[in-house]
Amino acid sequence: MVLDTVADDLRVLRKAEVRLAEAHELARWDELIGANPDGGSVWRGREYSEHERVLGFTPVYLMVDDIACTVLERRIPLLGRLWHLPAGPGVLDVTTLMRVSDALAEFAAEQGVFTVRIEPLIRDDAAERERLLAAGYRRVPGWAPSNTIVVDITGSEDDVLARFGQRARRWIRKAARVGVVVERVEATDENCRVLYDLLTATADGRFPIRAFEHVRSMYQRLQASGNGQLFLARLDGRVVAGAYAMLVGENALYLTGASVRKEPGRSEENGLGAHGVGHAVQWELMRWAREHGAVRYDMCGTPPSAEADDPAHPLHGVGQFKLSFNKTIIDYIGAYDVPARRIRANLLYGYERILIAAAGHPLFRRFLT
Repeated sequence: MVLDTVADDLRVLRKAEVRLAEAHELARWDELIGANPDGGSVWRGREYSEHERVLGFTPVYLMVDDIACTVLERRIPLLGRLWHLPAGPGVLDVTTLMRVSDALAEFAAEQGVFTVRIEPLIRDDAAERERLLAAGYRRVPGWAPSNTIVVDITGSEDDVLARFGQRARRWIRKAARVGVVVERVEATDENCRVLYDLLTATADGRFPIRAFEHVRSMYQRLQASGNGQLFLARLDGRVVAGAYAMLVGENALYLTGASVRKEPGRSEENGLGAHGVGHAVQWELMRWAREHGAVRYDMCGTPPSAEADDPAHPLHGVGQFKLSFNKTIIDYIGAYDVPARRIRANLLYGYERILIAAAGHPLFRRFLT
């Protein structure tokens, strides 16, 4: 026991070794991601990362000691290359995070990269946040949500349902009684368009949606690999909702979903009344994830736990819906820049703060404090 403790202490003190992943590691990359200390994340999966090439990102696959790190590289005009680790690196404590991130920043500088952006799935802690800031890390907007609900989908279907709130179970039963049917459908061009149109109507300018061609190709690529599934819900033969789920290893995620609107131009109100369609869709997504070996289902975005009951929060309605499946919101420590070349990193950081201040959106205010 003492020898194990000493070995762990020496490991923390020793500089982490960074190298490019080898071919045999790339061949089982999702398996390595799932073996990371945090259990992995769909945002680090091989298929999803490769698809991001269509948006100008270049995937870089690194091993930091025995931790698999997926990096998305992009070029920032006039500044150079930035490395972004979506929902990573896959560690569980800040001490290990700093050791890994500092090694990544040093390696990145050798490759001509000016900053490394991290967003680990470490539980939030004010003291640990201050520790990162004191070390020169800077808080920035991330790729994955910093607040979410993760549903335990282990055991039998009855076990999973029993862990839901009473409201969720009631709406799932109601949806079945009134004839809501949630189907797993092929990601054909037509079905992708149906979901995309629902998403566009739901967004109604309140949040950005990528171009249809990008969304369609992502849906189709992930589904062809077995890592994604498109769902459409019908009531009386009419499509009333759609959703998309993705998974890597034991982790599944609700990527996106939408339903018909009550009135054109009223994106904040769906038109499903008391049919329970939203709950029925989520339950079918979880059933699909379970059948594919997932044990965790990430509902992908809520208000922070301290603001869950604030009606003024932009995600209040979304949060209340997701809380019916699990009453615990997970707050992560957030995303940070780790400068590799400080002058260039400072220029990007200052520019982003100007953009955030100009946008004035309440979801981004925390990055200005």
